[in-house]
Amino acid sequence: MKLHRWAVNLVLYHSVESTCAQKVKLVLAEKQLVWEEEKLNLRRGDQFSPAYLALNPKGVVPTLVYDSVVIRESTVINEYLDDAFPEPSLKPASPAVVADMRLWVKTFDDDVHPAVGVTTYATVLRHQMQEMKSEAELEDHFAKIPDPARRMRQISVHDCGIDAEPAAVALKQLDGVLDRLDMQLAESSWIAGEQFSLADCAAAPYILRLDMLQFSGLWEGRRPNLGSWYRRVSDHTNFKNVVVNQIPQSLAEKFSQYGKQVWPKVEAIVFGA
Repeated sequence: MKLHRWAVNLVLYHSVESTCAQKVKLVLAEKQLVWEEEKLNLRRGDQFSPAYLALNPKGVVPTLVYDSVVIRESTVINEYLDDAFPEPSLKPASPAVVADMRLWVKTFDDDVHPAVGVTTYATVLRHQMQEMKSEAELEDHFAKIPDPARRMRQISVHDCGIDAEPAAVALKQLDGVLDRLDMQLAESSWIAGEQFSLADCAAAPYILRLDMLQFSGLWEGRRPNLGSWYRRVSDHTNFKNVVVNQIPQSLAEKFSQYGKQVWPKVEAIVFGA
């Protein structure tokens, strides 16, 4: 793990493919913090172990432990890190722009995160789960998901893939947010003004995920400002080091393989092609 200015007792429970964990790792790197990591295998169900559920009753990643303090939810973790370790700041100087930043982060939490999650599961993860688990094991896996709505959504997309109604709803929702994001980035270099902020940290893993799925047609040739922003994020040293370079090549290849297969359907759902 790269390190540098601050030596503190931080432990991050995460999974390398988790978008929520990726945005926390990006903030940790921006803050030049030292941290230990506990990697969870989400396909194996590590997040549902009694020990982890004692830390995070929802059974989701990431969870940050700082000494004896347990902090959950990636957005809360990132706000905590920016307050606890204020240099360099990842918030704009203007309170009005900070408010705008927080609205964008909320959009990524409320709209983009579930939409990308459904899309990823419908495209790739359902195949991995079918390869790894028997029918009985799959039933047990779904039964352990604490949130009933999330459980039913996963079962639907597991059975029907990108043809499932929740997948189409998710893609339409993404389309609307990407339109708004492209318009926002016509006005500023970064999502919340001229400074790289928590909003960019929150957005970057989701756009990376869509890129890994070979869904870059959602912006290439269609949303130039978003494309320009993503190229700058992709060149960002910390993003490359703690997010992109940590993704196993085998996982990236699976995402690309299955994503290419469904892209024509995705394009038709989103653009009516």
